[in-house]
Amino acid sequence: MKKLHLSLAGAALTALLLAGCTQASAASGTVSAPKAMTTPAPQSEASPSESTASAPVAAPASQPTTSIAGSADPNSGYIGEDAAKAAALEHAGLTEADLQAVVIRLDYDDGRALYDVEFVRPTDTGAEEYDYEIDALTGEIFAYDYDAENYGGTAASSAAGSTVTADQAKQIALQHAGVAEGDIRALEMETDTDHGKTVYEFSWKVGFTEYDYEIDAETGAILSFSQEQDD
Repeated sequence: MKKLHLSLAGAALTALLLAGCTQASAASGTVSAPKAMTTPAPQSEASPSESTASAPVAAPASQPTTSIAGSADPNSGYIGEDAAKAAALEHAGLTEADLQAVVIRLDYDDGRALYDVEFVRPTDTGAEEYDYEIDALTGEIFAYDYDAENYGGTAASSAAGSTVTADQAKQIALQHAGVAEGDIRALEMETDTDHGKTVYEFSWKVGFTEYDYEIDAETGAILSFSQEQDD
């Protein structure tokens, strides 16, 4: 019985000791439940060819520059050199077979595209020089000029052995220009000497067109004339 009591006493003592340790651990807070380990979500890394910044907005495509005729092609819409030459020859009353030389070039006057057509017609006494400005878009004659070089003949309009008066010279110029005296304004007349010849110089306007003439005072021949539109 004594051994039994000792065994029971030892078991009780062991239980008390274990209970005391558990209470001491709870009081000190050293025992805690294990925490769940969380793994951070993997972050994607930008590839070397990608940028995290937003892409810039592309600049608008540049517009093509246009020529005076309103097209990227400077000759677009123009009548062409052949048509310009044909218009000048028709006005002069000549054919290409009558000519010694022809020069055509595209030029611009105050933003207006013009064909400059120059040609020479040989004569028995020298040569006749013509210079036309043809509108490159419409074919309209914008201006023209005529000069008789080394002229030495006689004019059929003048009386044999007599000189031409200023009034006769004026009528010759008006008839050639195809205008009536009543339609003209700002008429000017001068007498001058050109290459040893006495000439009458006339200028006048009809509407917005200006005319200039040089008439040989001896023969009545037209030495030069020009017509130009005022802008």
